Amino acid sequence: MGYRPALAVLDILRGEGVDRVFGNPGTTELPFLAALADTSDAPEYVFGVHEGSVVAMADGYARGTGRPAFVSLHIAAGLANGLIGLLNARRSRTPLVVTAGQQDRRHLQQDPMLSGDLIGIATPAVKAAYDVQHAHDLPLALRRAFALAVRPPAGPVFLSVPTDLLTEDTEVEVPSRTPVPPAAPAAGLEHAASLLGAAARPAIVAGDGVGRENALAALVRAAEACGAVVHHQPMADCLDFPTTHPLYAGMLPPRHDAVRAALAGYDTVLIVGAHAFTPHAYTPGPPLPPGLQVVQLDSDPHEIGRNFPAATGLVGALAPSLDRLSELLRDHVPAHTAKSRTLRAGERHAAERDRVESAARAAYSPAPLAPWAAAHAVARGLPPDAVVVEEAITVGLLLRRLVRLDRPGSYTHTVGGGLGWGIGAAVGRALAEPGRPVVAVLGDGSTLFGLQGLWSAARQNTPVLFVVMSNGAYRTVQETYRAMGGQGVCPGTELGELDFTQAARFFGVDAVRAESADQLRELVAGAGKLTGPLLIDVPLRS
Repeated sequence: MGYRPALAVLDILRGEGVDRVFGNPGTTELPFLAALADTSDAPEYVFGVHEGSVVAMADGYARGTGRPAFVSLHIAAGLANGLIGLLNARRSRTPLVVTAGQQDRRHLQQDPMLSGDLIGIATPAVKAAYDVQHAHDLPLALRRAFALAVRPPAGPVFLSVPTDLLTEDTEVEVPSRTPVPPAAPAAGLEHAASLLGAAARPAIVAGDGVGRENALAALVRAAEACGAVVHHQPMADCLDFPTTHPLYAGMLPPRHDAVRAALAGYDTVLIVGAHAFTPHAYTPGPPLPPGLQVVQLDSDPHEIGRNFPAATGLVGALAPSLDRLSELLRDHVPAHTAKSRTLRAGERHAAERDRVESAARAAYSPAPLAPWAAAHAVARGLPPDAVVVEEAITVGLLLRRLVRLDRPGSYTHTVGGGLGWGIGAAVGRALAEPGRPVVAVLGDGSTLFGLQGLWSAARQNTPVLFVVMSNGAYRTVQETYRAMGGQGVCPGTELGELDFTQAARFFGVDAVRAESADQLRELVAGAGKLTGPLLIDVPLRS
């Protein structure tokens, strides 16, 4: 069936399940906007006043819905503004399909205002970039982009579309969507089960592939089948294992020397869906201790042996692979052995959690709050079924040690490192899962980078609780500076005292300043009753 080019785009979006377009418009997108306005069943246009928050909203929405989100940016400058979000999405492997309108081809050689090398700008930040030059190529390129965005490793795919191409007086054919069969379990699971079954001190590193592929329950079954303790990968973007489980041993630190020390007590480790150990600061040496036997499972074949050697590498869909592995492990590990390991691990982990809990609770006070107390108040105040969107950097590390979460999708972070993601991502998550409370825990520096996202929160009336941990500094930079032997105050890291309640109200968001840790916990506990956005400014001790 033939369509005019702009209508062909809408037909493909409907077929791909796109119900929202995240965008910041300009003149080169007008043909597409006109098609949206003239089509009764077109996707809703979610407007953002800065491309950074637009891409972040799409990122959060894609994670919440489990399908690619669609983004419309404006020409070279708009694409450049969105690059931070695209870099985050690529690192976090969030599937996005992103378009930007290019200037009219009939005067492109005259270097018109706002034109630029869109493909050159986008390529380092995306999986693939297509320069569409013919109307008949647009439907195929767009269909291909959606397929590529979800194929392991998932990520953003970009298309440059000249504005005049969408207005051509021609009809184009729209290719049908090709159903993709369910991914199969990995081959070689019997050998993996024998290696893990023979281990005296097995462990598991749960990578973000587990959360992305909804394999959390399957990983729990595999861990319980052999009694292996489970660590989250460093700076995990997802909840990849329940933090309430007795086998949960916490997150590995983001330094190779610390990872090496944490894994030194094990003889065999199953590494599932982990791209790497994501070091933050360089330390010499490999991440794995000598003699550690590695079993690696990933849905992306390029990951096997990429960052560390493995005794055996398995490629397949994580959930069915882990389910099959758990069945095989029961033939290798006696049930009483697995149960005994689980009980011993649970006792150790419970004692450590109690120690941390007591220290954090003892730090409660009126504002300004100790970071431990602020993190504890948020963790204990979270309503059931809440989604935590975290971009708090230093306080976030404390929060990870305190949250008690077990539902998939309950914790969202970006390892991409581009600040300003958290506000927009929280708005996107709230749009994707309107029945779940969303609590965004943000650093003050991160909030400043993404402040425009509050405009969309107000206009969409998303019931998000924004918790801004305000310590008046780039604290993680200061701490690293001191660890390197720096003296005095690190230049360029002091933000000073800021009143985020005023910033929130400027954008139309209600706001309050936390006066104590107990009040903060109560405010967080009320997140499930919100009917619109609310920001809490949390003053922290330096």
